[in-house]
Amino acid sequence: MGRQVLQPKSVEIFYNQEQLKNIFEKHDTNKDGKLSMKELKSAFQELQSRFPRFRAEVAMRKCDKNNDGYIEFGKELDAVVAYAKECGYTIA
Repeated sequence: MGRQVLQPKSVEIFYNQEQLKNIFEKHDTNKDGKLSMKELKSAFQELQSRFPRFRAEVAMRKCDKNNDGYIEFGKELDAVVAYAKECGYTIA
């Protein structure tokens, strides 16, 4: 009798807006109140993005309104959360 191969089941994870925001804020590793590209990529990795670097680059282009290379907490971070929702990171 051969071995049975089990396929992992994907589980849809529901995040509300506050939870998504907290995930991004948690990745502000140096606590400067803004997210660098590296920190943004790390947050998308936690969200299990298949392409975290791509997601971070697009989020930076779309949401970094003053083009300083950082996502500042406040309106820029809110825009990143909205982008994450557009990408399918489900908000309950």
